[in-house]
Amino acid sequence: MRFHYGLIAFTSSLITTFACSRIPAPTHTREPTSFERDVKASDTAPACSDAACPVPVEQLPLAPPRCPADMVEIDGEYCPNERIVCLYNTDSNGKRLKGKGSLDKACGEYQSPSVCLSKTQHIDVCMDRYEWPNHKGQVPQDWMTYFDAKKATAAVGKRLCTAKEWTLAAEGPNMHPLPYGDGYHRDKSICNFDRHYTDIYGLPAYQALHLKGIDVFHAKRPNDPMSKAIRLFLEPSGSEPGCHSDFGVYDMSGNVDEFVVNEGGSTCIRKSTGNCISGLMGGHQWHVRNASRPITTAHGEGFGWYETSTRGCRDVATVKE
Repeated sequence: MRFHYGLIAFTSSLITTFACSRIPAPTHTREPTSFERDVKASDTAPACSDAACPVPVEQLPLAPPRCPADMVEIDGEYCPNERIVCLYNTDSNGKRLKGKGSLDKACGEYQSPSVCLSKTQHIDVCMDRYEWPNHKGQVPQDWMTYFDAKKATAAVGKRLCTAKEWTLAAEGPNMHPLPYGDGYHRDKSICNFDRHYTDIYGLPAYQALHLKGIDVFHAKRPNDPMSKAIRLFLEPSGSEPGCHSDFGVYDMSGNVDEFVVNEGGSTCIRKSTGNCISGLMGGHQWHVRNASRPITTAHGEGFGWYETSTRGCRDVATVKE
């Protein structure tokens, strides 16, 4: 009897195991609870009404530009009275000169940081990204007088920049003495200045002029042989990728001097007063200051030479949106 009971138990277990492995799982599933339904709905439904939900950033309409596409908005604080210290001067090869640094000469390194000693003035203006005629890849126009610059900019709905506007655009928000690089170290590898006459002697375009050398005082007219030779030193606008201020305005140091309105200056049509309204900023391709703040005010409105050009400005308020 014990044997039969054990055999029956073993057989029953085997049948049960086989049966369970063959019976399909029930297809009925329970309905979710109300809590589960609420959680599931919250995954896709907005947590607020349409009126209260913020619009995603990527769906917001873009604000109209405050300046034309070929201009840069200069929006910042201009310091009328700034303490700038030159630590030492350099020659045209970048070699450090002996003696105390002077702001009246090409400065190799400025003390960091510059310090504003007065109340600032807010400026918000549109400025040409490049030197006149503001076309990337084109050599800037030279031999412009102050009158030429005013007429050219007005013809396209712009005006001359003021010295303050130009300075702010060059210095940037951190009052950099130089409008490129770290703002404190002179570097002729970044912008077009500290050029030597011999730089172009090997160029076929120079050799075709049959000159015996460069003498700027022999440049008498815009297209005489000497002026054409000096023009070979100019770089196309925007071709020096690192030569821009923190605001993104290019070629403010070197290449050509730029006419600005020297506010507080006087008219100098027949004779220079030394403080003419026709200011020149940025310096040219030779070894001059080529910095953010210096301005030459000795040339009158009728002065134009191989070195003179400009760039345009425009009031932000007049830009059509």
